[in-house]
Amino acid sequence: MKLNRNYITPFISLVFLVVGLSGLLMFFHLFDSYTEVVHEFLGVFFVVCAIFHIILNWKALKIHFKKGVFIPTALAVIVVSILFIVQQHFNPKVDTLLLDRIIKAPINDAFKALGVDYSEAVKRLDTKGISVEGATTIEAIWINNNADPEEVIDLIVE
Repeated sequence: MKLNRNYITPFISLVFLVVGLSGLLMFFHLFDSYTEVVHEFLGVFFVVCAIFHIILNWKALKIHFKKGVFIPTALAVIVVSILFIVQQHFNPKVDTLLLDRIIKAPINDAFKALGVDYSEAVKRLDTKGISVEGATTIEAIWINNNADPEEVIDLIVE
């Protein structure tokens, strides 16, 4: 199948609008539970569309490379990205702090804070082959079982 601007351009344009809008909604914490999944999955699709767009427009992009426009732009994007990373490192979001404290708290306290019945969570974890035995924290559960942290947390709060 040959790449065609007639398909790629509308896709990249519309996906850009949805990813941008969902990013703004997430930034202002509006409809968070709905926008996150849309933003993440369409973000991946946006990258795929962008790659196709670059392939289709490579000749025109090479002209911009020759003008030296990409180097200062790339430097600006790198600097801004580093500033965001540094800011996040020194001022983490509240949900990041809470999650970090919950996963490192004594397991009974963590389950209480999450409003989860301990025995029910243990059953759900056991069905996936994840043992709670010997774990004193939620973090220890995934470390002891060599399991995915997100899967462990999802099973606990399910």
